[in-house]
Amino acid sequence: MTEVIGRFFKYLLVVVLGAGGLVLALSHDRLHVYQSSLGETSPQITMRYEQLSVDMDEAAVRRHFTGVNLDCFGQPKEANGLGDRVCYAPIDAVDGNAALTLALFFNKGRLSVAVVHVPWWRHLGMKKRLLARYGEPGSGGVTDKGTPVLRWKLPNGDLDFIRDRDLNPLNWSGVVWLGKDSSR
Repeated sequence: MTEVIGRFFKYLLVVVLGAGGLVLALSHDRLHVYQSSLGETSPQITMRYEQLSVDMDEAAVRRHFTGVNLDCFGQPKEANGLGDRVCYAPIDAVDGNAALTLALFFNKGRLSVAVVHVPWWRHLGMKKRLLARYGEPGSGGVTDKGTPVLRWKLPNGDLDFIRDRDLNPLNWSGVVWLGKDSSR
């Protein structure tokens, strides 16, 4: 009997290690974010989504996020579909909820998109914070991969959040502010 139990646990260990290896292999492009998040102390910020504007240039964004060391670089808009310049910074928390990174995208020198990456294990906490702050979302949508999104309409743009957390614990969720052009 103990031989059967011992064999069962050996097989179980192999399956668990294999599944863990598969998750790591499928998430290798994200591991550097977790490594820097766990190895460094980064700022805790308040997003103030209502104060973001498509009229903000990079200098205004830097003033808005005082104390955050933004690393900015140009890139073809086709690379991400969000902007021709991106500013990126690791962050420890946003509005009291654990976070990984802040990414700000610019089009022709003006802010167009702001993204906060939230770790898998804090997805529900961020969802609760957004619901408490903005109320029930309006009609949502889906991502380009068909993932359901919660969407809040703000005067200055849309605020999107992935409705359900991913099954892979190394994948993160994103709070995405999509600026609304005030001239439209």
